[in-house]
This record gives sequence, C-alpha cells and structure tokens, in this order.
Amino acid sequence: MFDHIILLNQRHLERLLREFTEDYYHVARPHQGLDGGTPASQTKQPEISGPGRLISIPVLGGLHHRYARVAA
Repeated sequence: MFDHIILLNQRHLERLLREFTEDYYHVARPHQGLDGGTPASQTKQPEISGPGRLISIPVLGGLHHRYARVAA
C-alpha cells in the first residue's frame, strides 16, 4: 500500500495509517469473514428510487476509492 507514497515523517505515516484503517479498511472494504460486511457498523444508506449516480470518494490521496450511490 505505501509503495506509492513518500512518507515525510512519523506523524505523516500515522495519519496515513489512521486514514486507511478508519476511512477505507473498516468502512468501505468488504470482508469475507463477515459475509461481505465491514467491521465498522454503518448506518444504512436510504434507498434511492429512480435514477442515481455513483460517486467516487478518494482515500489516501486517490490511492484507493470508496463508492457511494447518490440521487441524480
């Protein structure tokens, strides 16, 4: 994961690790052991009736992405 990032100092590394685990790994990435769920419990997104669009939310400066469906 950090092969593509230049780490500036320890504080920078800690911030990136926290962002990866809290914003991506535990929230957006599905886990096989949890039947495709995530370790962090999330509030259920409201169902979108009709057309919608998929938006990409960059994590770690665009190295990874989360996706969310929103109303058009």
